[in-house]
Amino acid sequence: MDYLVLGGDARMPALAALLRGEGRAALHATRPSAEQLAAARNIVVNCPPKCDITMEELLALASPEAKIWLCGPMGREDPRVVDLWKDEALQAENAWLTAEGAVSAAMRNGDRCLRGMRCMIVGWGRIGRALTEILVALGARVTVASRQASHRHRAIERGAEAVATDSMNAILPAAELLFNTAPAMVLDEGRLQYMNRAAMVIDLASLPYGIDLRAAWALGIRAWREPGLPGRYCPESAAEALFDAMGRGGAEHD
Repeated sequence: MDYLVLGGDARMPALAALLRGEGRAALHATRPSAEQLAAARNIVVNCPPKCDITMEELLALASPEAKIWLCGPMGREDPRVVDLWKDEALQAENAWLTAEGAVSAAMRNGDRCLRGMRCMIVGWGRIGRALTEILVALGARVTVASRQASHRHRAIERGAEAVATDSMNAILPAAELLFNTAPAMVLDEGRLQYMNRAAMVIDLASLPYGIDLRAAWALGIRAWREPGLPGRYCPESAAEALFDAMGRGGAEHD
């Protein structure tokens, strides 16, 4: 078997289909057998795996000659592993897909169009930048909260307003839609007290997250998390991004 694509969300079967379209023997599995793992020349898997196997079991059962394409950092060395999350182009594409998915989620759950809406973005990483560009292009009134002055300057260059994170309490009451991208508790109970109760608050951060959802709900604020958006919102595009990153990492697609 050329490729064993494991578990994950809808992007994984889409990736297996792309590989088969290139003439490769590719199988998608959520409960891989020991025989499948031992026979695969390439294994594609999330880290931690989103299937019925642990990373330790996978490493023990995979062939010593296999290449393991990992979607996420493993935290330890293995000569067989290629960490796709080190691919900057993949990170940038996933950020854009996440931002598109987040905007789509806001539009599905809101009652107004985004044009003219007061939107706030906490954090200026890849996702924060992509969100800013999309929302500004849609005509939203965007404010970016970031700790670093250089990031705030870049947000202003892209058509947004900007404020230091420590000073954002003053503008929280005006925000109608807030996206958090910072993986730190920036919207705790004390800060949420300043939010407009009619606002939507969406947490896009990874662990340990950035919004106290229980505190938001207690205040009557619509707040929720949107994890894994590329695989849920646009799995075929997410699969193409992985496919391209694997090609840059030395996979043979021909």
